[in-house]
Amino acid sequence: MSISDQRQAPTFDIDIHTLLPADSPRFTLDQAHVQTLAESEMEFPPILVHRATSRVVDGMHRLRATELRKRRTIAAQWFEGDEHAAFLLAVESNTRHGLPLSSDERKQAALRILRAHPHWSDRSIAERTGWNANGVGALRRAVADPGARPEARVGRDGRVRPSTTAEGRRVAAEVIRRNPDASLREVARRAGISVGTVRDVRQRLAQGRPVVPEDRRSAGPARALAFTATVPPPPDQNRVERGTAPDLARRITLFDVLRNDPSLRLSESGRLVLNRLHTQLRTTEEWKRLAPTIPPHGRSAVADILSACADDLKGMAQELRCVEDSLTG
Repeated sequence: MSISDQRQAPTFDIDIHTLLPADSPRFTLDQAHVQTLAESEMEFPPILVHRATSRVVDGMHRLRATELRKRRTIAAQWFEGDEHAAFLLAVESNTRHGLPLSSDERKQAALRILRAHPHWSDRSIAERTGWNANGVGALRRAVADPGARPEARVGRDGRVRPSTTAEGRRVAAEVIRRNPDASLREVARRAGISVGTVRDVRQRLAQGRPVVPEDRRSAGPARALAFTATVPPPPDQNRVERGTAPDLARRITLFDVLRNDPSLRLSESGRLVLNRLHTQLRTTEEWKRLAPTIPPHGRSAVADILSACADDLKGMAQELRCVEDSLTG
């Protein structure tokens, strides 16, 4: 459901004490903005609430301001989609009105959407998050297995386009060879690539150069197979925007290798391992988002619990390495 469609949903009053905090792209609320809203005399637009979970999708600043006004209810509208769709709508809502998202908030939102929808185009994700397509592309390269590119990506308009133009360039070259007088637009339509790409193909043919640039050629089966047995090195720091941790990219790459392992994927215990690992990867990102919202008096206790859990995980990791050493020693 789009933002414009959501605005047509019925509005009702809901008890604010029944609502859960938002699964929001924001790391923390702006308390000064909450105070400003509370002191104003304006009537707030309805907040958006996920019906299945009673979690706020959009409107946490308005909710907190309503609490400061000592009111028990707030105008709301239901959102009927699933949790993934709710987060997408939360991101789009926060990029189109109210306080702008920070660069880190938009980057983390892009990362989450990219992991949930790897087939979406860079531009499609950029438009939803208010980030730039180049930044999304750099993030995609940082977290993806270079040997497992999707064959196609879905744009914001819903059209499916190839993730690489290599095959389209080859088709275009064949069309041009057979019909040199064909228009650029006709060749582009038949090859599924842009007019500008067709123009470049035609120029390369005229100059006797390869129609597919060196950096866009397919890696081939040998390289693809290599990534099923080995883990690629961390991404080049110069290719990743500041704030994207190489260690996170390596963890995600390791997980993708395990996820494609039949001995794990096809057994009940293996699927449970993969599920727990996936949860663990998401939990780290969620803690980074939640940390600033923890009240000062509770931070020490939360830190102690997290530290103890981390020690347990380190101990389990050490046990696994000892087992591996005993088997290979």
